[in-house]
Amino acid sequence: MDKTHTLESLKAISKPGLLNPMFNKTYSLKTINKISLSSNKQNIELYNKDNELIKIYINQVVFAEELNTTKYSISRHIKSDKFFLNTYYIRNIIN
Repeated sequence: MDKTHTLESLKAISKPGLLNPMFNKTYSLKTINKISLSSNKQNIELYNKDNELIKIYINQVVFAEELNTTKYSISRHIKSDKFFLNTYYIRNIIN
């Protein structure tokens, strides 16, 4: 069931500006990584050309960091089902 709030309810919930506890604050990189790890429940499996499992990563962010690339690049390769770096297959495993 999808629930949507009325405009009146949204105004009551909203805390603009100084009333918002996160106003003018930013998350540290460590906190951003913790949020990312906890919210993304898709494991990434890395296979060689012979379809042999090489390694399992806990999510796209960790995998991208290890390969010094972006999670968007990883996502595109998963969707395309093409070789990554002409050597590897990348697959999503949804927990």
